[in-house]
Amino acid sequence: MTWDEYLYRNHTPEQLRAWANSLAYFHFCRAYGGHNNDGDRLLVALSTEDPAEVLTALGLPVERIPPGTPLAVPGQGYTVQEYAQFRNPVPGHPDLDQPGWVTLAGHPAHIWATATTLTISVHDADDVYEVSESAVAAAREMEKLLAPLSAHVIDPPQNDRNCICVHASTTSEVSGS
Repeated sequence: MTWDEYLYRNHTPEQLRAWANSLAYFHFCRAYGGHNNDGDRLLVALSTEDPAEVLTALGLPVERIPPGTPLAVPGQGYTVQEYAQFRNPVPGHPDLDQPGWVTLAGHPAHIWATATTLTISVHDADDVYEVSESAVAAAREMEKLLAPLSAHVIDPPQNDRNCICVHASTTSEVSGS
């Protein structure tokens, strides 16, 4: 299968172009596939030295990890139930718990923070491996909350060919970054 066949298997170039032109910050990112167990998603990344500040600006709760809270030990085996009990600190911010799945602008989104970035991904509500018109509509609603943070947007959010970027003013082609 060629790259174009894979890229356009679920969505036409025209549909991806329309989505891209209707979104200010989110980009369509095609799944890597294979053994990655990932799916297509809409993605935005924000640069930040303080993920808690960005979460607060988005109207989301900031979950703090109290000192002395037990954390998973790398290399040690846990059952699924045991592992689910551990908090997941943000790298570089050991007192902050990863946001994970949240409700943003009334829609489900997944947020992941690193020491310097915060990414928000959106999928279809019924199938987390797909992006649909409803996911694009949800991302448009979320972008209203992102507008005051536009100076922090990293463009593209994922710098590879799986992240689709459209520059409507310079080309009519859908292209990977």
